[in-house]
Amino acid sequence: MTKLGDAKTLGGVGSILLLIPAVNIVGYILILIACKYISDELGDKSIFDNMLYAVIAGIVGVVASAFIIFTGAVFGVFSFTTSSVIGVIGALAVAWIALIVSSIFIRRAYGTMATKLNVGTFKTAGLLYFVGAILIIVLVGFLLLLVAAILQIVAFFSINEMTQRTQPQPTALSTTPTGTKFCPTCGTQLEVSATFCSKCGTKQ
Repeated sequence: MTKLGDAKTLGGVGSILLLIPAVNIVGYILILIACKYISDELGDKSIFDNMLYAVIAGIVGVVASAFIIFTGAVFGVFSFTTSSVIGVIGALAVAWIALIVSSIFIRRAYGTMATKLNVGTFKTAGLLYFVGAILIIVLVGFLLLLVAAILQIVAFFSINEMTQRTQPQPTALSTTPTGTKFCPTCGTQLEVSATFCSKCGTKQ
């Protein structure tokens, strides 16, 4: 199995696991590995880098939110002041900002993958992650994030394992859509009707 084949499996399974709260951390790890494989196979380091930044932003958001909630609870549990409420609001704000930042990097990674793998679903999923992250404060964002997660599953399982880094170059004497051919001796591009090579003189 090629690296793209591995990425297809790992990314698809990881995306499914994201929908299961108890094991979603495993899903994140599998998707990160899948993006690493895709990044290596396509020769584009930005794919893995952007996904790594997205994961880091998400982790920072979770840790910061947990810390703020804990701090608010400690200072508010005995005094019954508004500090605990402020702590919760602050935690939600931090989590929201971190989610938006994470979605920006996801959108970048998936945008590149959509173009290079010719899987447009990645681009759609990335856009929905971004819009969903922004609108999550009005609840409709949750629905968009769910749809994005489902499209992410479809996108990974739609990867063509035969995708190559570069398009194959025309071989000698091959005819291209523009009506040209290539000299078998020097490789010069010629009109399909040419009898002799204009560069080396070889008969075609």
